[in-house]
Amino acid sequence: MKTASAIRPGEAMDSNEEQSSVSEDKSVMGRGLSLLEALSRAGSPLSLADLSRVTQLPKSTVHRLAGQLVQLGLLDRVAEGFCLGLRMFEWGSHAERQRHLRMAAIPFLTDMHSRLQETVHLAVLDGQDIIYIEKIESHRAVRCPTYVGNRKPAHATALGKAMLAFSPRETLRTTFSNPLTLSTPRTIITPGMLSRQLQKARETSVSIEIEESFLGVACVAAPIVDATGAVLGAISIVTPSFRFDPNKLAPEVRNAAHKIADQLEIVHPTYSY
Repeated sequence: MKTASAIRPGEAMDSNEEQSSVSEDKSVMGRGLSLLEALSRAGSPLSLADLSRVTQLPKSTVHRLAGQLVQLGLLDRVAEGFCLGLRMFEWGSHAERQRHLRMAAIPFLTDMHSRLQETVHLAVLDGQDIIYIEKIESHRAVRCPTYVGNRKPAHATALGKAMLAFSPRETLRTTFSNPLTLSTPRTIITPGMLSRQLQKARETSVSIEIEESFLGVACVAAPIVDATGAVLGAISIVTPSFRFDPNKLAPEVRNAAHKIADQLEIVHPTYSY
């Protein structure tokens, strides 16, 4: 009895220490990830003070964690403060699903860009946002202020509408249950109007937006849909609003999206997003 009594407290202490250690590790990991997320969303370097403000972490904590992330190559020190490091780019480039999608899409994006001399995008849906995973920019007139890794609200972009139109009902319920925010004064934020846009996109397999994500810019997009009806991503053609011609561009982007889906089926028949 004494022996059992002596061992039991020791065992409980070891278990508590282990749980405490695991909890602390998760907390440290979470705080480190919050720094990476803040820099990713900012899209530009942030100072120590800015990182502290955005993450709501003490400056001392940010300074210590950022220093450790710099040593790991996940962050770089720059004049303005900190930015994402080369290792983050390396890791991101190996994301399996997006890598296959990019490889299948790039030849068709390049062809559209060469023939039309307009900016083209490839994006995927991530929750209620889109993430641009490829861009070939036109040097004609107005430039589109997007970049690879950039995140935008799905409801405010043609790319996002194209993917939402073919998304599961749960995704749409989440979209319509959250406030629809303005990216520009022309962003559609009325659920009824957005619903009608998505219905038209389902009927035509293209989505159009004019100055909803950026003023002076218009876009036509088409979803990349597999044989089961699952949406894998979307591609778009972007032009300045003054020369936007959806009748000309819609067939281009729709045909290219179909070809990308066919290519994925041939090369990666088990691919799904």
